[in-house]
Amino acid sequence: MTRPLIEYIYSQCLPWQTGRAELGMRRDVPAKILSFDSDLRESTVILRYPAGWTKTKPEALAVEEEMYVLDGEITINGRVYARDSYACFPAGYVRETASSANGCVAITFFDGTPEPANASVKDGAVTVERIDLYDLKWETGGDPTLAWMGTRSKTLRYDPVHQQKSTFVFATAPQVFPENWECPTLTHPCVEESFHLSGSIAGPHGIKRPGGYFWRPPGVAHGPFGSRDGTMSLIRFRHGRHVNIWDKTPVKYSFDMPYKPALPAELVPLAKDYLGGERY
Repeated sequence: MTRPLIEYIYSQCLPWQTGRAELGMRRDVPAKILSFDSDLRESTVILRYPAGWTKTKPEALAVEEEMYVLDGEITINGRVYARDSYACFPAGYVRETASSANGCVAITFFDGTPEPANASVKDGAVTVERIDLYDLKWETGGDPTLAWMGTRSKTLRYDPVHQQKSTFVFATAPQVFPENWECPTLTHPCVEESFHLSGSIAGPHGIKRPGGYFWRPPGVAHGPFGSRDGTMSLIRFRHGRHVNIWDKTPVKYSFDMPYKPALPAELVPLAKDYLGGERY
């Protein structure tokens, strides 16, 4: 993996681009590049389908595509994906038709170069044709060490065989902070990736609001975190099983952390704190 630590940058600060097919871009669909792995060719992008966009010829891709709709609607194979809809199309999944009458913005994850391919889905491949987030109930439990955050989640995708891939929406209660205003840091033996959907969460790199994005490689210590007004994020774990590994040394916590991103050099000139307005 060659994706460096990005913690964190606001998608609002990134430019719209077109034409770079290796990053999941179509020439007629502007995109924002959130992160890209030059070795594995994996990418995370925000795609903005314009009003009236349509594709009438069947299409299958050589790689898996995950999609979470941020705004508008897109119709694929007769299914309408509105805001807070999710899909996971495996490699070889056929999109017989696709269109967007009034436009659509979706954060999209490709696990390689999204090149055309033969229509052939491998046995055992995970397919999630459509989930509306409002149709799911919140799940509680998880790591009891995080119970003080009032955490809950909605599972969108999980690989029960290899336990190497999971995608879910994660939320916390408002007005949560570590006991005695201190908490140890946390690491995972896998990649963690997140796009902030609503509310805010404060941690060592600042106060992350809607549009905030991070890519955290395995073994990177993070936290502690808290939230004044509650928070909701789209989270993915990849390239390893998700395990929480807690350090033993408490770290002092405050809601009022300044924005101090950890970014690759090319993103530093684009980074700035984004206090509100557009969500992406």
